[in-house]
Amino acid sequence: MAMLVAGASAAGCSALGAGAVDEDATNAPTTLPQIGGLRTPVADAHELELVLYEPFDDEELDAIWTTCYWWQVDGGCTISSNDEQQWYRPEAVTVADGSLRLEVTADPQRTTDGDVLPYRSGMISSGHVDHHDIDEPGYAFTYGVVETRIRLPEGDGMWPAVWLLSADRTSLPEIDLLEWYGSRPTMVTSHVHQRIDDERSSARVEITSDEPLGGGWHDVAVDWAPDRVVFYLDGVETGRVVDPELIPHSPMYLIINLAAGGANAGDVDESVLPQTLLVDDVRIWQRGGS
Repeated sequence: MAMLVAGASAAGCSALGAGAVDEDATNAPTTLPQIGGLRTPVADAHELELVLYEPFDDEELDAIWTTCYWWQVDGGCTISSNDEQQWYRPEAVTVADGSLRLEVTADPQRTTDGDVLPYRSGMISSGHVDHHDIDEPGYAFTYGVVETRIRLPEGDGMWPAVWLLSADRTSLPEIDLLEWYGSRPTMVTSHVHQRIDDERSSARVEITSDEPLGGGWHDVAVDWAPDRVVFYLDGVETGRVVDPELIPHSPMYLIINLAAGGANAGDVDESVLPQTLLVDDVRIWQRGGS
């Protein structure tokens, strides 16, 4: 069950002051010691307070999460502009043994447009609770540290992502903590996408591992502050964005999804299906006084 703590509200909006980078500040507060401290060595970590903790230890998904994007129709959705080949359905989202499970299967799905997509998969979003009745997102926030521990799937065509999207229901700004492609198993990319003068502008961070990352557990994090967006993988900084024009300054919500196929991921190797993206937990921290 997700816990909103430290006075956080469902709106979750806040503003933070920028802090100087301190590479030695790695100690988190002990407000909730039973969950452990901050896993990521971010700057000014001693100022951070836990505002959302989701351990996925219940049998059902907590109410702050939904299993589609806000534009869902009849419980299904996809992003057709990416040529993705999966249709997201709530049946592909389960919670068991202390983890969230997003499973992709070779189960053809008819979309609301009448097309048939070859795969069914799962996603979660804090972007809304009920598309038809509630305009406010289930949980959105401005600035903070997002941490999640995930186990990546394996195989060509797999495309898991952990990302933040603007709470005003526009396509930008966007912060991609992690995108990983099964066809390029040693590479991870992160991005900041922003609208500048009515044009899409982006910054990209790319790292390559010595070993394939699929099938293993990984700590994924971002430190989003007024003056920076810093990406981390397994406790190591992978890159940062400091261009003032690119950094978002308005509420965003969290999405975790497992896409299949599409323009970036390539063809799906059906011999490895089903595949699962496991999520151990989600933690959101904000600096005190925000």
